[in-house]
Amino acid sequence: MFELLELILASPVGALLLTALQDTIYAVIVISDCDECGFNDLGKLLFGGIVLAILVGIVISILVRRAKGNPGFSEGVVSIRAPGRKDDV
Repeated sequence: MFELLELILASPVGALLLTALQDTIYAVIVISDCDECGFNDLGKLLFGGIVLAILVGIVISILVRRAKGNPGFSEGVVSIRAPGRKDDV
């Protein structure tokens, strides 16, 4: 696997892709550089991102549950016991 990756990176197309990726990363670093941003601002952005991710997850799970049409998880319980055993209560 590593040999294949090495061959791809050594080829002209691989070198071009690697250079394009490096230039893209440098552009993102330059664009995201903010002199006015302090540590508190970045903490607020991180907290806001976590809250947003949680809300998006909740909304998606609600939409998936409604799309399936299942009102709850109580239906379709799977038992691991064999149906003909004597110790069944």
